[in-house]
Amino acid sequence: MLALERVDLDGLRAALLSADPAWLLAACAANLLSQWTHAARWAALVRPPGVVLRARHAFAPIAAGYAVAIVVPARAGDLVRSHLLARRARLPTASVLAAALLDYVVGTVTLVPLLAALALATPLPGWARQALLAFAAIGAAGFVATWLLRLPAGRDPSEHRGLRGLVARLRAGLGAAREPRAVAASLAWGVVGWGFELLIALFAVAAMGLPATLAVGGLLVAATTAANVVSLSPGNAGPFEVAALLVLAGQGVGTERALAFALLYHLCQLAPTGLVGAAVLLRTARAARAAREAPAAGA
Repeated sequence: MLALERVDLDGLRAALLSADPAWLLAACAANLLSQWTHAARWAALVRPPGVVLRARHAFAPIAAGYAVAIVVPARAGDLVRSHLLARRARLPTASVLAAALLDYVVGTVTLVPLLAALALATPLPGWARQALLAFAAIGAAGFVATWLLRLPAGRDPSEHRGLRGLVARLRAGLGAAREPRAVAASLAWGVVGWGFELLIALFAVAAMGLPATLAVGGLLVAATTAANVVSLSPGNAGPFEVAALLVLAGQGVGTERALAFALLYHLCQLAPTGLVGAAVLLRTARAARAAREAPAAGA
């Protein structure tokens, strides 16, 4: 942080202007593909009776939640995306929210083998080894907790009211844990999604004219993901940039160029899905207003 206080603003501006727009656009496209796979990963875990959800059903809620998370702290976007998908699937929001939590567990678990492969290919810095162990522990604990907390088969959550009903609906949202095919599909989409996240990092690195190696890309994904776990700031602003700077500082990149990269890399993560999500929220608001005005017009 002391290094940031000595940033040369002219140097930062020059570094930002030197970025290759074509690579940045490629990173933005990879971000949209990553979010599409995230939608597929989540949809595989939402199991309404008689309905099969696909990525196309969950993508708009994912994008809307992402747009909210950019401006509202404390993971409010998860509530928004769960509510929007619950309305589409005609499920209780609590059940879909529980599936979203399971989705995070799957995302953590699928990151572990990718980091392990990176560790075999190149020596990891101490923080990356600790992150690998932490992700493995969180993923294992999450799956154990899901298995223990899921609602037993045949139990109807609507049988309960009040707090017990809320708990039952949350537990019902973990029902995919007893469906191996659903979990396998979600895990497969999770691996593909991390591949696109790696592409975002590599394209952003290439945009700055820096060596786009798998080691650097993998470390960037690991560092920024770890920062996202502990961050409650809107859009993960601040911790994301510090995490990216930590990686590039270890590669000997100068402060101004590293900071320019961190800002542009974060922009490629936020802007594409955020814009789509803003359009989804606007369309949803207009539809809700039209629905409220329709009875008045009929009267």
